[in-house]
Amino acid sequence: MRLFTALCFDEETKKALFSAGKEAEKHSSGNFTLYDNLHLTLVFIGETERENEIKTALDDIKFPSFDYEVSGCGTFEKGIFWAGIRKNEKLSALQKEVFEKLKSLGFELDEREYVPHITLARKFKPSGDFCFEDTERLLPKNPVSAGCISLMKSERIDGVLCYSEIYSVKLF
Repeated sequence: MRLFTALCFDEETKKALFSAGKEAEKHSSGNFTLYDNLHLTLVFIGETERENEIKTALDDIKFPSFDYEVSGCGTFEKGIFWAGIRKNEKLSALQKEVFEKLKSLGFELDEREYVPHITLARKFKPSGDFCFEDTERLLPKNPVSAGCISLMKSERIDGVLCYSEIYSVKLF
């Protein structure tokens, strides 16, 4: 099973993010993220059958709920088009705690610095008339609430990449 931990969004936030992606799609090409796949990754775990160990580790995390803000858009190498997250110490601390908990169980995790973002498209190629501001104006205006950590499964169903929550732990 291909697994990762994430923060999922309420419907209002997903609608705004999806609209921003649809706006970008008018002036570009790429594989745009499906509505139901929108999320903020905390830690990518990868292929494992140790699902129960991960659930137990997540149960041990005691962290307060908090709000964070979506801010700006950009691209990474390899054609990733993303919506950014304004710097947030609580988000960084939560990600670090989840990372350290999973690392202590022996999972081989990506050691790169955590750069919180929401992937809106892969293989993104903007056209000459693409404008970041057109997409950014549709991003969520209200703070987003982090209320639980989700354990997500990534799989292809009939050739379509699908993410589904298989477990969650509420933040207090």
